Amino acid sequence: MRLKKASENDLYEISLKSSEAEEKEVFIFEKGEMADLFSKIKAEKLRNNFLKNNIKVKQITNIPTLPKFTENDEFVNKVMTFRYVPKDIFSIENEILIFDNIIAIYNKKELLIIEDKKFAVNQKQLFMNIWDQGQSPNLGFEYKPNHSFYKNLDYYINGLQIIVWPDADAKESYKDFSKQQLREYIKNIILLDKDYYNNATYIIAFIWSLKGEKMIDIWKFNDNHVDDRSGPLSDVKVYREGKFCNNLGLASGNTLIVLGCEEKLRRQSKNLKSYLNGHGPKLPLEIMNGKDFFG
Repeated sequence: MRLKKASENDLYEISLKSSEAEEKEVFIFEKGEMADLFSKIKAEKLRNNFLKNNIKVKQITNIPTLPKFTENDEFVNKVMTFRYVPKDIFSIENEILIFDNIIAIYNKKELLIIEDKKFAVNQKQLFMNIWDQGQSPNLGFEYKPNHSFYKNLDYYINGLQIIVWPDADAKESYKDFSKQQLREYIKNIILLDKDYYNNATYIIAFIWSLKGEKMIDIWKFNDNHVDDRSGPLSDVKVYREGKFCNNLGLASGNTLIVLGCEEKLRRQSKNLKSYLNGHGPKLPLEIMNGKDFFG
């Protein structure tokens, strides 16, 4: 453990070390912008290093709206994720940097470095517990993760509610569609396969693009009469240009995250009706863009 007066070079060196973290991840309780601690040139050099080494950065802040802090959009979109946590949950009085076996606590005047494996593990656990209580901050810059979803859409077809999540890629293949045209497109698919969807209680669908073709994964949910504690039964079919596609497998971690968020919300709701009539789940910032698909 080392407590000392902090120089600009000291703060830069510990930050540089984190950009070469062996575990390829860094956790930051952020108090202010990096350029407040040392020059903007050094700050941008560090960001390039994080990007070059593919070090994933999770950042928690008490600031509800984050201003633009870098011109390096690739750094922001490829390695950074953010959470806003109110001060009544966790007040950040000093910047805290956690990586590998190191915890660095600092401000402009002082720097405390602790190197201890067990304590580092403990601090990472604390960080993730606080992370899970956070929410997406407002961003004063454009944030485009590699994969993201637009806000969900709700359709009602013959009394059946269909929740649609448009993938960012869907803009390419569904660009000529209106909201009503998308409804009719999905309705035609369901009517062509009406025996299969006849027992559906609700549907969650994902629209996306494959080399410009219109793709849609339709997850059917219906009552589980075997073990209701595990939730509804589900099945899924993939359609390409409106026709059943049996030569593509399902391999989307983002889809599974969304389905998990939907199921968590369903279980937290009073009943199925309140779940379906309520607001959609909040997705992790790294897979959502908060925009309207037809906006």
